[in-house]
Amino acid sequence: MIATGDKKAFSQDLLDYVPNLPYTAQVVQSGLLALANGNSVRRETRVVQMRDSQGRTRIESFPPDDPGSNLVSNRPDMVNLYVPLRRQFIQLFPARKIAYVTTFPGTGAIPTHGENPNAEITTKNLPGQMVNGIYAVGTRTTVRVPSSDGNSPDVVDVRESWVSLDLGIVVLAKNSSTDPRGSQTMWEIQKLDRSEPDAALFDIPRDYKIVAVNQ
Repeated sequence: MIATGDKKAFSQDLLDYVPNLPYTAQVVQSGLLALANGNSVRRETRVVQMRDSQGRTRIESFPPDDPGSNLVSNRPDMVNLYVPLRRQFIQLFPARKIAYVTTFPGTGAIPTHGENPNAEITTKNLPGQMVNGIYAVGTRTTVRVPSSDGNSPDVVDVRESWVSLDLGIVVLAKNSSTDPRGSQTMWEIQKLDRSEPDAALFDIPRDYKIVAVNQ
């Protein structure tokens, strides 16, 4: 984690505290959806991601587009807010008008889940590239998890990500896994606006019920 306002900070995590670098990004996340007949189709999910000058972040997740359907929802089914100076996660559910608030005690970085302790991890730098008008530098991380019984194949995850050094955000990520339960996914920022978002978007609406989640 990096806690800095330096414009050259190499920050890849939405939970990093990065003030004074506001933006709003239109994101498309796509992946293969397994069907009951054994075939697979590609499904897309829209995300709106933003950060204000106080370092607060907001992620709006919209329902996935159903295969073969042209129906697109204009209302997110969930909104995640992170307020780093208060060490708070907030989940908003617009349909139910309810907010779940988790406040972490202490100071410093919020705890997150790490890799499998048995995993073998290697990382390689990739050439920089332009992603929808944004220059980004890349890395490829290979995570190999040995089979638990010694007979099954090892599970290998390959994760490629390109990060904007100017904003400190991931602009393109590609993941693939040999795990039968896994899939190929891609996460891409398609539009970026560097103006300041509306401050009200980072607050809980007044008509929402607030539920405190203990830690």
